[in-house]
Amino acid sequence: MKRMLATLALLAVLPAGAALADDDCRVSPEQMQSWEAVAQLATDYGWTITSTELDDGCYEVHVTDVGGNTIEAKIDPATLDVIKAELEEFAGEAPAPAAPATSPAN
Repeated sequence: MKRMLATLALLAVLPAGAALADDDCRVSPEQMQSWEAVAQLATDYGWTITSTELDDGCYEVHVTDVGGNTIEAKIDPATLDVIKAELEEFAGEAPAPAAPATSPAN
């Protein structure tokens, strides 16, 4: 539960470019920061990059955080602001069942 809250807190404090309806990046190649800068950003957040791509002009990274959660983040290539982040897979423990799995004996 603590890991889930930590992950949600991390996603909440990421730069808030997500308020924009359009998440395409319209940046000239001269304005784009390097993939090395993206890797440093990921390191600063405690992420390990598993894959990268350029999607709609934005950097898109699939990462694993320190809790083992898988996150997809869309990053503005000029400012390195995280435009969108999505928790793809939560690595935490499954919640306890609400009721016993078997019925009590009569």
